[in-house]
Amino acid sequence: GLSFIIFVCYVASTASAFLTAPLLEFLLALFFLFADAMQLNDKWQGLCWPMMDFLRCVTAALIYFAISITAVAKYSDGAAKAAGVFGFFATIVFAIDFYLIFNDVAKFLKQEGSADETTANKEEEEDSDSDSD
Repeated sequence: GLSFIIFVCYVASTASAFLTAPLLEFLLALFFLFADAMQLNDKWQGLCWPMMDFLRCVTAALIYFAISITAVAKYSDGAAKAAGVFGFFATIVFAIDFYLIFNDVAKFLKQEGSADETTANKEEEEDSDSDSD
């Protein structure tokens, strides 16, 4: 929702060159919402969905921070200033989101690594049992 508000503010301002970033972020958020609702992450196992969402959040936070600084510093109309302020809020929201996603991805990778080690240990034990026969 915040991306859509920023998009509308940039449309109404003289800083309309920046409206592409919030529009793309809004569309990407809708895609991930749709993918989650339709359980596409279960159907398309080849894609690493948490990593894609993590990268989306990191790039969105960086882009919103950069265009917000530019909008507030360079443009004097109220809509550009409002878009810049909302952009700073969006930067904070995306930073919190990528921190939470990073923790989930780290837990997932730890579980995957421990599952690989457990499987390797079981294979080693089976190989040692078969050698004693």
